[in-house]
Amino acid sequence: MALALLVTLLLTASQLSPAFANEPAAGTPREIPAGSESLLEGSLADSWEGSLDDWTLENGVLTGTTDGSVKVNRFITSKTAPVEDFELEVDVWVSARGNSGIQYRSEVREDLGPNVMVGYQCDVVAATPKYNGMLYEERGRRILCHTAEKVVTDADGQGWVVESTEPPKFAPETWHRYKVRVVGNHHQHWIDGQKTAEHFDLDPNGRSLSGRIGVQVHVGPPMEIRYRNFFVKRLTPTTPPNDSVEIPGDAEKIVPQGGWKNAGKRDANHKLEKAELPGTRNVHRAGPIWLAGQPTAEALAAAKKAGVKRVITLRSERELDFDDEALVKNAGLEFHAVRFGGHQQLTDEKIHAVCQLLQAADPDNQALLHCASANRVGAIWIAYRVLDGRQTLENAIKEGKQVGLLDPDLQKAAVEYVQQRKR
Repeated sequence: MALALLVTLLLTASQLSPAFANEPAAGTPREIPAGSESLLEGSLADSWEGSLDDWTLENGVLTGTTDGSVKVNRFITSKTAPVEDFELEVDVWVSARGNSGIQYRSEVREDLGPNVMVGYQCDVVAATPKYNGMLYEERGRRILCHTAEKVVTDADGQGWVVESTEPPKFAPETWHRYKVRVVGNHHQHWIDGQKTAEHFDLDPNGRSLSGRIGVQVHVGPPMEIRYRNFFVKRLTPTTPPNDSVEIPGDAEKIVPQGGWKNAGKRDANHKLEKAELPGTRNVHRAGPIWLAGQPTAEALAAAKKAGVKRVITLRSERELDFDDEALVKNAGLEFHAVRFGGHQQLTDEKIHAVCQLLQAADPDNQALLHCASANRVGAIWIAYRVLDGRQTLENAIKEGKQVGLLDPDLQKAAVEYVQQRKR
């Protein structure tokens, strides 16, 4: 019995953050550690920006509350400079049904909604042990590493569980100390000194090596979240990150689970930006997806050079005086046609078919979607951005018009498609 107890204690100790045993109890005021900075200095507006109405900063405690009416996750962002490699410590108190998270190496994306943050998150969900302290990617690849897992995400974005144990439980409405340490592509999380997540992010197209720090109040029931002793210590950046991590032969391949784990797929929320292709109007790009009016032969050659592998046309055959399939195939590109003229021909099945083709796009298999002027492309873009990118309908309509949408009937058809599927 004594030997078994000793082994248990040694195993537990191996999971503890090295400095935890020497630290004051969570929730008690602390001096700023040497080499660190506090994120809770001054007033709320002095230290943070974003959805400040949900938060107060009093007596060194940052408190976020919701009444259950919040429809989207809401964020505030620290005004401190972006972090690369770092250690973060913060004492956390969360109500029994609360849901929050500590964003890091994240980006503020106003195009996705007011104050929306995109990036890595140390989850705070006391009521659900397998989520509490896990590594989540907000508006990205979603769950990267459940609590009590060690995961390697390979260069193709596929996750592999290399170690797992029973998730520890931490009582709600009690102060706990959360710690995050990130060096290069190596992420580690702890709660009360017990490691809750370890992740190696080898995906060059998905990972972020720098970004901002923030916190969140989540949609759901009324909740309260408190943060105290919020310290960040910047470490010397590891450049380039170590991508030589081995994946054991017995590692468990992560497969999609009800939308939580996408196994390399991420929300389709790349920034929409203007682009150029020779002799082609209304050219835009969002990550691996290009949007445009009718491309010329020169444009197709340029698109192929940029990484495009497939071309999707929306143009009906009766509006053409040339062989569009031959034009694309002569450029050495895949050809796909989902043809419709006006809104009367834009069926749900056609919107779904185009969205499926766009979902297959990635950095190594980029796609070019076009019609004559990008008017029809803009309508499809509304549906894709809401349902696959989790953007607001308002912002998706704005982007659709930016792309080239002019026809209000096409817009109406796209909006109805979205609303039917979001019920």
